Amino acid sequence: MNKKRQTALVSAGLAVALALAGAAVAAFQGRAAATSTTIKVTEREYHIALSTTAPAAGTITFKIHNAGHVLHQLDVSGGGLKAIAKAGPIKPGATKSFTVKLAGGTVNVWCPVPGHAALGMKATLKVKGATGASTPTPTPNTTPSSSTWG
Repeated sequence: MNKKRQTALVSAGLAVALALAGAAVAAFQGRAAATSTTIKVTEREYHIALSTTAPAAGTITFKIHNAGHVLHQLDVSGGGLKAIAKAGPIKPGATKSFTVKLAGGTVNVWCPVPGHAALGMKATLKVKGATGASTPTPTPNTTPSSSTWG
């Protein structure tokens, strides 16, 4: 094989290898981006509205807007969380965000202000992906005397 032909074949092989590597990086970045979700949460007396109830497992940012006239909060449990994630107080008209990493499964969200969850401020997400069964996840106590549900 002559030197020109050999150089051309090596160059073509290198171009193919670089193209495949670029495609692999793009696929990985696309997959990483797909595991980050923002869920818009609107709280008002006495209801929680979620922009989605079936996100993919991964990093979830809850963007919570208090459209009501009284103070609200948002707590999240399940989905592989080791403890209840708490947004803290959200004043009327205010918006607050917080981010958690969810492995999948059933996730409970509720307003822990006394009496609010009992009046309907609770919802459930079905997070698609790994079940998170190997990691214990706290769930809210639903007995009437529980301060978790109000």
